[in-house]
Amino acid sequence: MVAGVTAGFSRQPQDLSEHEKLVRELLPDEVADAYLDLTHAGARVAYPEDPIDQELLSRHLAYLQHGPDVVLLRAVDPLIAVTGLLTQVHHELTKQHDRLLQGYVAAAEMHQLQLHDRRADQVPSVLAQVLTDPDELTGRWTTSIHTVQCTYRSVLTDEGPPAALPSPLNGQCSSMQFRELCTPEYLAEHGAHLAISAGVEVRTVRNLPTRMAIIDDHFALVGLAGGGSTGALLVRSAPLVAALTQYYDQLWEAATPVVQTQTKGLGGTEREVLRLLVHGLKDDAIARHLQLSVRTVRRHIAAIMEFVDAPTRFAAGAAAQRLGLLG
Repeated sequence: MVAGVTAGFSRQPQDLSEHEKLVRELLPDEVADAYLDLTHAGARVAYPEDPIDQELLSRHLAYLQHGPDVVLLRAVDPLIAVTGLLTQVHHELTKQHDRLLQGYVAAAEMHQLQLHDRRADQVPSVLAQVLTDPDELTGRWTTSIHTVQCTYRSVLTDEGPPAALPSPLNGQCSSMQFRELCTPEYLAEHGAHLAISAGVEVRTVRNLPTRMAIIDDHFALVGLAGGGSTGALLVRSAPLVAALTQYYDQLWEAATPVVQTQTKGLGGTEREVLRLLVHGLKDDAIARHLQLSVRTVRRHIAAIMEFVDAPTRFAAGAAAQRLGLLG
C-alpha cells in the first residue's frame, strides 16, 4: 500500500534500531525523518519540487519509479543507503585532510620565505617583531591559545587583556597542556575556577616579570607595556623561545599549585578563623568569638595565608572567597 503523505517518524531514541541511529547520525533531522518514513512505508507519491525529495534523490537514498498514472518515490535498501552515506563522509574527510596538509605545507613555505627575505645586517623581523596595534595585540593574546598543539604556557598580570581559555575540545584533550602562572593578588581578584574547569593548570608565584604566552615551541608573546595591551614582542626565534620556555619552567617548578579542593588542607578551626576573617573581624574579636588566645588566632591566620599563598590577610580572605574555601 502506498501512502500519499508521510505520517512522521516519532519513535523515542531508546526504541530506534542501530540502523536508524546511524541514519540520524549521518543525516540532518528532516532528511533522516523522511528517509526512515519512506523505508517503513515502502513507497509514496513523489513530489519533484519538494526540497526534501530532492535531497533524498541527490543523496541516493531514494529513486523514482514511473507508473502509468503517478510517479512513486521508493527507498533505497537501508544497507546500500548507509554504505553510500559512509562513503560520502569518507570522501569529505579525505578532502578536509588534504586541505589541512596543504595548509601546513603553505605555512611552512611562508615561514621559509620570510626567513630568507631579509638583509644580512639586521635581525629578521619574523624572528622578533614589536607589536603596538591595539586590535592586533588583543587578537594575539586572546586567540593564540586556540592554535596550540602541545603546550600553552602563560603568565598573567593585572594589566592587559583578559585571560584566554582553551576551547572545550582542546581542554578535554589529554595530549595538550595548558599552564597558567599568576600572583596571589591576581588570583584573589580574578579567581581560577573557570580556568581550572577548562582544563588549565594554575600555579601562583609572588613576583612575576611581565605578561607572557608561549605557544608550543613555535612562538611567544612578551608584554612590553600596559600588560601587553599597548605593546608586546612577538618572538619566533627558536633559541629565544627555548630560553623563555626554560625560564618559565623554572618558575613553574617553584610555584604553588592551585586546586579546587584545597579546603581539605584546612583544619576545622582554621576554617572558622577564615570565615570570621573574611567578615572583617580583628584578631582579638576572632579570639573572643572562638575562645582562643590572640596568639593562636594569629598562628592560624599565618597558616591560612601560607596555604593560599597570599601576602596579606586581606588577600588571603579574597583568595579564599575566589577559591571556594568558604562553602
